[in-house]
Amino acid sequence: VLHLTIVLEELERSLRTLHPKQEFGIIFFQQDRAIAVPPRKSLVFANSNNIRKAMEWVNSEKVIASGGSNPINAMKMAMKLKPDVIYLLSENITGAGRYEIPVNELLDSLDQLNPVDERNGLRRVQINCIAYLTQDPHRTMQRIAEIHGGDDGYTFIERGRVGQ
Repeated sequence: VLHLTIVLEELERSLRTLHPKQEFGIIFFQQDRAIAVPPRKSLVFANSNNIRKAMEWVNSEKVIASGGSNPINAMKMAMKLKPDVIYLLSENITGAGRYEIPVNELLDSLDQLNPVDERNGLRRVQINCIAYLTQDPHRTMQRIAEIHGGDDGYTFIERGRVGQ
């Protein structure tokens, strides 16, 4: 739970760096569900009022760290918002237990959600990945970032850096 608090603090700090004319949406994945911060079906401007409302909702204990979750439904919801960039943050992106998703299935699903545009060879949405605490032996987040992200699309935050 401590690392969730730190992640949420970093989320708010990041939102406050956005220009008020930029838009954002926040979607959490828990087990196999997508939990969207209201308003659920649109991006909102990054003005101080919208950031405050979003963080109040997040901090009202609606978000609980549960580990072992599948991100696909959250990614589908995020794509419907038609963002330019998605920041995908996870300690274990392939989940665990009954919510575990095989790496190839996850990569195939993301490829279907965010295909290459045949006209320009690019993907519509850039997916940047931030992994923290645990290094994935399959390099799943790095692979997602290589396929869908920009040049600096992958970041790993090691255990000692969380909370700094």
